[in-house]
Amino acid sequence: MQIARARADEVHTLSRLMQLYLHDFSEFAPFESPHGELGHDGIFAYPHLDAYWSEPNREPLLVHIAGRLAGFVLVNDWSALGRPVDFAIAEFFVARKYRRRGIGTEIARQVIAERPGRWEIAVLADNWPALAFWRRAIPAVHSGPVEIIEGDGERWRGTIFRLTRS
Repeated sequence: MQIARARADEVHTLSRLMQLYLHDFSEFAPFESPHGELGHDGIFAYPHLDAYWSEPNREPLLVHIAGRLAGFVLVNDWSALGRPVDFAIAEFFVARKYRRRGIGTEIARQVIAERPGRWEIAVLADNWPALAFWRRAIPAVHSGPVEIIEGDGERWRGTIFRLTRS
């Protein structure tokens, strides 16, 4: 498995993967919510993607398995709690072919292990598969204490995991 920062010439690759991710994610958006809606052009919007190549506190990572593209991770420093944080998993996507094989946990382990500091992983309340994944993955990724906090419903609606990687 190789996890590497996406180069500027790979923005379109990550943008196409983002469409798969947002399609999967749209299943969990409340029906009356504007989230998970296709634009008039048939594309799911993700307005912050370009910032991952222009802002230093954002890191776009592409995942390859045996040389084949398998997913991505977007890391930034936005705290769902508004508390100091060094890193946060903004988005985490593993292509369906590679799911339920321990690959996601290994991706999380490598990403977190290579970046010591305070981490947040925020999971939206309606995304129960992601919540189940992180509840299983975090103990395999991190042996230290983990705070599990429910968001305030305004800044964040869902579960937030906080941990410090030495």
